Amino acid sequence: MKVIIVNTPKGQFSIPLSKVAENKCDEYNSDRNSFEYQSMLEYVLNDDFDGIDWMINNTNWEDWQDIATKINSIVKVTESDFWTSSDDFEIKETK
Repeated sequence: MKVIIVNTPKGQFSIPLSKVAENKCDEYNSDRNSFEYQSMLEYVLNDDFDGIDWMINNTNWEDWQDIATKINSIVKVTESDFWTSSDDFEIKETK
């Protein structure tokens, strides 16, 4: 499973990439069984940046904080810089 690691002013969190992909696909197509939906879903899940780009430019932290899992309390970003740079997001494969 892939996750997006997000640096926040309250530590690092992980969000399942599948949830981000579904969020993007739902915005463009409500039929989860359609070929177009499945193709876009597959693209986001296999791309190294599209999920991060979608999160930064089309969502807010508030959209994800309820499903985000805190990994640690390491702070690498200030409140004013939070959610502004793709450098604070990373896609990782988990076991």
